[in-house]
Parts: sequence; structure tokens; C-alpha cells
Amino acid sequence: MSSRTLLGITMGTAGAILLGYCIYLDQKRRADPEYKRKLHDRRQHTEKAQDIKDDHNDNQLTIECPMEEPLGEVSDHLELEHCFESEMKMGEQLICQGNIADGVTHFANAIMMCAHPLPVLQTIQESLPDFVFMPLLMKLTELQSNSSSTKDNSTTSIQEYA
Repeated sequence: MSSRTLLGITMGTAGAILLGYCIYLDQKRRADPEYKRKLHDRRQHTEKAQDIKDDHNDNQLTIECPMEEPLGEVSDHLELEHCFESEMKMGEQLICQGNIADGVTHFANAIMMCAHPLPVLQTIQESLPDFVFMPLLMKLTELQSNSSSTKDNSTTSIQEYA
């Protein structure tokens, strides 16, 4: 008998033993009296998680990030990040629905939160058509002229970008 034949027989036997062991463990798992209860609980948990996720996606337009406090007073980085993400999502959803003016306002609010807005602006410029991007630049310059609390270089860099 050649070594290839012996190797093939050995591999076939090992595969059959592995398959048999898997079948044995599956039968043992299914015979467990708690199996159906655990399976039912897991399915209910998955359905609840999916329902919560669907409800969150349905109510996403109602999520608002209050812009009441000045950006210098925001101390929690995670809160600022969440606020940025919610403003970007709101802007995207509103523009997809055809409400360009409100979508541009939310994008502008999100960009105003950034410490370095130029990379965000470049990404948005690549993804948005010009008829949406140009009002965004105008809104940003309007927000910057209204905002007297912004003292860093991001203000001048956005004006230079426009």
C-alpha cells in the first residue's frame, strides 16, 4: 500500500469519526430537557433586540442633540461624539427625504462641533452633490459669523475652505 492511499484512508477515517462525534453531541444537546426552553428564550431575546433596534431606527428622526450650551463647555467626549453622530444621521435622513435646508442645518451643526472640520468637510464634499454642498458652506459661514464663542483656528479654516 502506498503512503498516499494510507494517508487518504486515515483522513477519511478521521473525518468519519469527527462527523460521528458531532452527530453524537448534537443528539445529546437535543435530548437535554432544558434545550427547548433555552432555545425559546434565545429566540425571544433576539426578537426583542431586533424590535428595539427597529424602534430605534423608526424614532431616529426624533433624536435631537441640544445645541444650548457652548461647545467650550461640553466636557464629555462621548456626549460630544454622540451628538455629532446624531446630527450627521439627522442631516442625512432629512436630505434623503428631500428636506435639504434642514439637512444642511444639521450637517452644519455637526461640523461646527469638530475640532478639525476640514477632513469632515472634504468627506462630505465627496459624497454630496454641489447643490447640497454649496448651501452647507453658506450655512457654515453664517453660523461662524453668529458664533462669537469660537476662538480656535477651525473658524478661519472653514472660511478659507469656502
